[in-house]
Amino acid sequence: MNTASNDETEAKTFLSQGQGDRFDRWVEFFSVIVLSLATVMTAWCGYQAAQWDGEQANYYNLATTAQVAASQKANEGMLRASTQVGLFVEYAAAISTENMELADFLFARFPTTLKAATDAWLALKPLQNPDAPLTPFDMDAYVLEEQIESEKLQAESVELFRKANEANELSDEYVLLTVIFATVLFFTGVAGKFQWRVLDAAMLIMGITVFIYGAVRILNSPIL
Repeated sequence: MNTASNDETEAKTFLSQGQGDRFDRWVEFFSVIVLSLATVMTAWCGYQAAQWDGEQANYYNLATTAQVAASQKANEGMLRASTQVGLFVEYAAAISTENMELADFLFARFPTTLKAATDAWLALKPLQNPDAPLTPFDMDAYVLEEQIESEKLQAESVELFRKANEANELSDEYVLLTVIFATVLFFTGVAGKFQWRVLDAAMLIMGITVFIYGAVRILNSPIL
């Protein structure tokens, strides 16, 4: 009777050990797979972080260059405008003294944009019309090419700064993903080391869960 009982106990022990061995092998198998994938993902995220960091620096350089060019064009426009203001003041003085020969001489030398603005302004009869702009420089017809180019460059600079900030955010995102996959490496690395099935399974499940979370974020992130 005792012999039969011992045999039954040994059989149960053998089956239990067999199940334990199979469990350990499955834990080890999935741990190796997830560990390998996480290693590749960690390297990939580090590479992407460096790429976006370089993209950020490039956009910042381009934005700064555009901003400097915009300032230069704005200064050129102010200088040109001040010259034209002086020319118009002399023209107005000649008109007020009824020196039409000098007035015609000065008007003929007006730049095209100032000439068009002055004609449009005089057509409004500013001396009798209180609603007329104070000077032709306030007319819509008065446009400086330098001002247009400056505004265009300024808008370009703003857009480039926006892209630089976006690249910076993406670089930070990939740095965070690197940390996430490093966490996966930790969980899958310790899975199977505790010789306690519940804890080993928990570590493996945590590793797989974090890996899936990181993989989903990568799929939703642009790449270079």
